[in-house]
Amino acid sequence: MPAVLTCVVGALVAGLGAWALNGFMLRNAESDARILKTYLQVPVAALLGGLAGLAGSWAEMLAFVVLAIAAGLLTVIDLAEERLPDAIVLPMIPVTIFLFTVAAAVTGEWWSLLRAVEAGAALFAFVFVMMIFSPDLGFGDVKLAAITGAFCGWFGWGAVLLGFAAAWMTFAVIGVVLIAIRRRRGMSFAFGPFLIFGAVLGVFWAGSVLPW
Repeated sequence: MPAVLTCVVGALVAGLGAWALNGFMLRNAESDARILKTYLQVPVAALLGGLAGLAGSWAEMLAFVVLAIAAGLLTVIDLAEERLPDAIVLPMIPVTIFLFTVAAAVTGEWWSLLRAVEAGAALFAFVFVMMIFSPDLGFGDVKLAAITGAFCGWFGWGAVLLGFAAAWMTFAVIGVVLIAIRRRRGMSFAFGPFLIFGAVLGVFWAGSVLPW
């Protein structure tokens, strides 16, 4: 399947999946924040689903689309409530490993699977330590870091390093602005969307920035 067509199909499937799970997302929310009613998860999931264009097999495409749907739901809830519900993020850890295991069986990329598992475990441990010293991080962020780490790890250690660095730097820079505005407007400050954004940057830019 041509890469452009794969991107389109991935975006459509991810967007439809996020739309179909709108009720599930609302049941796992703890507030009636306006952003929860905007269906923002649909374009977010569709945009991320376009990453399926990087897939070399149907199994990789399936993994990217499922992760895109989950990322869309988690992004909206985190922006609304500064939390990542266990009902979504916790099952995604074994689901991610399972999907990449299937992808490895189909493509023969067993080293990529091993690297994904190692990267997920490394970011889990690193963000857990960060959480101890940062009041802005929660255990949901730790679990999401394991998922985004595994996703980046499938592509390479360069993607892992660049992805997490991008997440942390944008979090720090934009966070200063949000904290200043928050005192007047009560804006949300969540790390989850930055982890997802950083992972996407890491995957797309690592090949040119960190070719090794």
